[in-house]
Amino acid sequence: MKRVLAAVLAAFMLAQPVAAQHGDEADVAYRRGLSHKNGGDAGLAAHWLGVAAARGMPEAMFMLANMLLDGDGVPRDEAAARTWLEAAAELDYPEAWQQLGMLEKDPQKAAQYMRRAAHALTHRGEGKR
Repeated sequence: MKRVLAAVLAAFMLAQPVAAQHGDEADVAYRRGLSHKNGGDAGLAAHWLGVAAARGMPEAMFMLANMLLDGDGVPRDEAAARTWLEAAAELDYPEAWQQLGMLEKDPQKAAQYMRRAAHALTHRGEGKR
């Protein structure tokens, strides 16, 4: 019986995904957010993406920012969206840099953001992120 229990426990442990870079809680919240977003419940999606974003996950920060920009499941709030985009950009998330560039009215600053997006994307391609 002990061997069977040990085998089942070992199989369970091997089947578990490796903890996400930002922690299990952030990963679970992010997946819940995606599930609700795909299921059409934008309000609940925003809640769970907010949980993941608060735990430091740039993917969630980016998605939440876009929901805030669009007023998708949350009241439209460009200032809060920019705050989340800046937080994701500080973590070198290329999509956040690109979005900031697209929102920027100053062409020189927008170009700077786009260069940073390209640089961050290069690092992602090299596996440095």
